[in-house]
Amino acid sequence: MSKYLFMDKGFWKGKKILITGGTSFVGKNLTNKLKDLGAHYFVFGSKSGPIQFDLTKQAEADKVMQHEGVKYDFIIHMAALQHAADWPMHHTGLQFHVNNAIHVNTLEAWRNFQSQAKFVAVGSSCCYPGAIPKLKEEDLHHGPLHDSVYSYGFTKLLLGVGIEAYKDQYKLRGTMPMFATLYGPHDDFNIKTAHVVAALVGKFCNAKKNNLPEVEVWGDGTQTRELIFVEDQIDGLLMAAQNFEGNILNIGTGIETTIKELAETIKKMSGYQGKIVYNTNRFVGVKNKVLDITKAKNEIGWTSKNKMHTLEEGLKKTINWYEKNIDSMSHSSHG
Repeated sequence: MSKYLFMDKGFWKGKKILITGGTSFVGKNLTNKLKDLGAHYFVFGSKSGPIQFDLTKQAEADKVMQHEGVKYDFIIHMAALQHAADWPMHHTGLQFHVNNAIHVNTLEAWRNFQSQAKFVAVGSSCCYPGAIPKLKEEDLHHGPLHDSVYSYGFTKLLLGVGIEAYKDQYKLRGTMPMFATLYGPHDDFNIKTAHVVAALVGKFCNAKKNNLPEVEVWGDGTQTRELIFVEDQIDGLLMAAQNFEGNILNIGTGIETTIKELAETIKKMSGYQGKIVYNTNRFVGVKNKVLDITKAKNEIGWTSKNKMHTLEEGLKKTINWYEKNIDSMSHSSHG
């Protein structure tokens, strides 16, 4: 038995967990973890999986919560319409409509049919004001969101407020861990919608495979991101689910990495021999952001009760997975 609470099968074994959006990148990795921990999980996805649903409709959200009469211990709510790169800037209204509907309907179905379950929603650093480089929980509502993600970020803010409202009035239990920029196996590697790590892994591996002379990187390379390997993020999610009862909690590495450092590391680890070309005319999003993880350290022992992957360790696993699966992906998904 592990000494770490969140890894203790004595706690997670036999727990019944509903996962919305469970066929996603995070969902696939989460279910692998829960299987290892001996939990019973029920996955609902909008596009694939054993049961498909549309949470934008209240009746279908209600059906999800009543599936086979199961009473859950936890609801992990990840369902949302979201892509990275510049996609959110061109789909602001769509995201506003779809995501607000998803969250409002899911909260109401939780209240009506699964009030005994703790509701754990996946938050995002996009919720924070765009002008603050180091993000503390108390900064959440203290400024406008970044122009590139304002609509998506607002829908996550609404979700967080909704959880608190339902807790206050109906005496339910819930929390929202705030995630950093994720990467790892099963990620979205489509360069039009991928987050930065997956986009660059796809570009460099594809360039190596096809002997391309150069790889384009968006921006000048000085912008920074906080990058966290998906397995580490899931550990933090489960630690918060088990041990944290407050509103929001930052779960990240607390480490900023420049895009230049990231690109050069992926180039080296992928074995690509060509040039890197920085395109300053392309979309870069917010210049700098990193989560302050002090509260998580104090509240749940984050980074002291769990071993984190280094950037190189996480990239190695991601590149290895991608190279094994590259032929099964469409051309657009890897550059």
